[in-house]
Amino acid sequence: MFAEKWQVLDGGKTWRFHLRKGVKFHNGTELTAEDVRYTFALVAKEGSASSLAPEFRAIESIEVENPHTLTVRFDKPAVAFGNKVTEGLVASVAFIHSKKHLESAGEQGAERNPVATGPYKFVEHVRGDRIVYEAVDNHWRATPHWKRLVFLKVPEPATRLAMLRAGSVDVIEVSGEYADELKKVGMRMLLMPNVSWVYIILGGQWPSKPTYDPKVPWAQPDAEKARKVRLALNLAVDKQAIMQRVLGGLGTVVGSWLSYPTDPWASDALKKPYPYDPAQAKKLLAEAGYPNGFELTMNLTAWPGRGYLPDVGEAVATYWEKVGIKVKRRPLDRAVFSADFRARAYSGVTLAYAAPLVGPEPWEIMIRGGYTKAALNLFMEHPKLDEFIDRLATQPNYQERVRIMRDEMGPWLHEYIPGVAIGAAHAIAGVGPKVGDWPLIPGHMGFHNWEHVTRK
Repeated sequence: MFAEKWQVLDGGKTWRFHLRKGVKFHNGTELTAEDVRYTFALVAKEGSASSLAPEFRAIESIEVENPHTLTVRFDKPAVAFGNKVTEGLVASVAFIHSKKHLESAGEQGAERNPVATGPYKFVEHVRGDRIVYEAVDNHWRATPHWKRLVFLKVPEPATRLAMLRAGSVDVIEVSGEYADELKKVGMRMLLMPNVSWVYIILGGQWPSKPTYDPKVPWAQPDAEKARKVRLALNLAVDKQAIMQRVLGGLGTVVGSWLSYPTDPWASDALKKPYPYDPAQAKKLLAEAGYPNGFELTMNLTAWPGRGYLPDVGEAVATYWEKVGIKVKRRPLDRAVFSADFRARAYSGVTLAYAAPLVGPEPWEIMIRGGYTKAALNLFMEHPKLDEFIDRLATQPNYQERVRIMRDEMGPWLHEYIPGVAIGAAHAIAGVGPKVGDWPLIPGHMGFHNWEHVTRK
């Protein structure tokens, strides 16, 4: 949004951005190319918590041509860099930082009092309770229709629904099983279809890392036995039932890894889910050396925009118990697990997760969480997957990338079975009577475009 135009040169090795003039930070200073360069350097620095750090470390140089032009250069083509500086950036950074503010306030001060450039400015954060924003008058993008925007932390969905009915909140986030409840009480529902790819992570699939544990059944050194365990964990789960009963039928069961039903690389063969076959699951577990099952831990962790995940994890755990697997449930705060996955400290632990559609191509998700050089590891690592990611990240021809994903990487992942695929879920918002029009961006998970939400 800051860039009025941009050029992709040298087959993707050079990206030049021409920035909008007159954009002000909330403290009154003007945003310049130096602030953008500074933010990109923060993402890439050693010790960065950003999941995009490895991709930004591929930058060879950033040249500030003038206050409103910067040129980013790479050794190899960075064919999807444009996706890293739009919604893709939100996954880790969310906004361009003011260099002056961060250097004067320090990281702690800037965290307590963030300064950005959007149509809403920060007012207050009461940890565990609420975050308050205030509209910016005469903003260059749009002046919001609502003066204050208050986010409340309410973990229990039934409580959120009661608050919406009482009129104490105007918008709530709900999962599919509450869709009928919204209709019964006469509340409007906003649907963001197929925006979140739900699957069960099988932790520990990183043999090159110090936290690798060869005793984890699905990550053991015997590749054939490990695959049998992963296949058994899939066959033991009725995905259609989970989609219907836990997600309210609002989604699509698919087997194609991190792909959505309408993606050009999601072929009919790859979209077909692994069947529900508990008898075959037991047989495979016995063949892999676990006739009496084994023990594992299921983390029950809710993530922003994905409050239904603990329920999905509980449902999967129940199915696994039917084939003899002993499951320990562990409710865990997201912040604690975030530290765990950056340290890859969850070998033998499973987790219901939903990858948001912030990377339009599946390898853009995997380069953050399924890559040997990734800043975090939610997924797995494997030399073959590294090879696919390296090829796709430097292939400038979109049609060739589609072919590689459809004909090579997709079939390989489908055969390898890195986790338990559930499918693509919709995101749902319940909206109260004061709220008018709310234009949404197709494919965007979660609430956005706040400045365009009108009053009824």
